Amino acid sequence: MKFIISFCLLICLVSCGKSVDEAPKVEQENTLPSLSKQTIQKFNYTEYLLDPKVKKITNNWVKYNELEGVVMNLKQADLTYFKENHEILEALITDLKQSLPETLNSPAIMSRLIALETKLYKLESLVNLSNATPESIMPGIQEVLVSFSNLNLQMNKKIERDSQKIIKP
Repeated sequence: MKFIISFCLLICLVSCGKSVDEAPKVEQENTLPSLSKQTIQKFNYTEYLLDPKVKKITNNWVKYNELEGVVMNLKQADLTYFKENHEILEALITDLKQSLPETLNSPAIMSRLIALETKLYKLESLVNLSNATPESIMPGIQEVLVSFSNLNLQMNKKIERDSQKIIKP
């Protein structure tokens, strides 16, 4: 029986004009064929970096630094963090919100974290689709980058606002 099945498979391969060595190979790389660092660098968005005062606060915020690493990898077109990694992504987001430093804890920053959470989950679902193409994933990557940038901007604004000493009459 095994011989017959093997023989049939061999006949099918020969009749298709392909040998066993020419069989299509499954893509094992972390990036999609036309998704590259250069493609991601062409995205049109304003990237806000952290103010030095905010950087001091976030140095000890381990989960933010982990998120920053994920975003840096995303800018390099490395999508490995999002491939079938739901539990780790979920833990990162939960811990990120729970470990928010008290000086940065505000409704505006929390809402940016929730928006970023939504975009991260969306990108994860896009990356894990069986028929994912670079064209379908690129908008998700851009949304994550914009959300992360908006989080940075909001943290900068919060610290700037807190450092202003306004005397009320």
